[in-house]
Amino acid sequence: MEKENLDLNYDSVSEIKILLDMMGLGPRKRWGQNFLINKGAREKIIRQLDLQEDERLWEIGPGLGAMTKMAAAYPVDFTAFEIDPGYVEYLTRAMAKFPRFSLVAGDVIKTWEAERDANGAPDKVLGNLPYNAASAIIADFVEKNMLPSRLVLTVQAEMGDRMTAKPGNKNYSSFSILCQSAFDVKDCGTLKPGSFYPVPRVGSKIVMCSPHGKYDGMKDRLLFQQLIRDIFVSRRKTIQNNLSSMAGQRFARFGKELLFKVFEEEGIDLTWRPEKVTVEQFVSLSDRLADVDPKG
Repeated sequence: MEKENLDLNYDSVSEIKILLDMMGLGPRKRWGQNFLINKGAREKIIRQLDLQEDERLWEIGPGLGAMTKMAAAYPVDFTAFEIDPGYVEYLTRAMAKFPRFSLVAGDVIKTWEAERDANGAPDKVLGNLPYNAASAIIADFVEKNMLPSRLVLTVQAEMGDRMTAKPGNKNYSSFSILCQSAFDVKDCGTLKPGSFYPVPRVGSKIVMCSPHGKYDGMKDRLLFQQLIRDIFVSRRKTIQNNLSSMAGQRFARFGKELLFKVFEEEGIDLTWRPEKVTVEQFVSLSDRLADVDPKG
């Protein structure tokens, strides 16, 4: 591959198209690939990371390396996770001059734990996350308590709204609670569709996640995750109706009366809908349920 193709102008759609044609590749819809061609946005994301010397950095979905090369200029140990074999081949060539850079091929959800166990957890994470996988990636990190000191991510605008939503907001959901149970989530700005190639149908947001440590002492993380997931299955129903359903399913071991009692003792009106309950209240509910769990 010619040298000039390895020094790609990441703001030029025409250059990207030429390179992809040469490689016999293209943005893959099944992996939700959209290249961030807005240089200002890329620079903003890297600034938000606040990279410090000798930190360990991960990037999820580097694609052709637009942010990768920016980040690799810092004195950090840098690992990128790329699912597309064609982009893995390109990045192997394009990043060869960066001695502290390494590449992990494959789905990040299937590979990150092995990488962490082999080489240590990251201090920072960045990623222009694919729309069709972003929530699964973020949830996997939180549910497995993999909480770097900072994540700076580009996500679909609707997802960014859910990550930052407060109780009572229409976007407040189990995913909001999961993210906020681990992180302070900051909206760092909106990106118009034209910031990407191919141009997506919706806008995107940059979000920054920093662990707050408020609930490190949570008694049963799996119970908490099941609670918030199940109680939002029918988000337009009242808490009482949702608890009645839950008592016949995964929470059957508690029984309906005990579930009602725990919620009422936490000062939660059973006629409310789930989106009125705060993250702190859900953590407290989960801890109380863990104390009376017949399972153990």
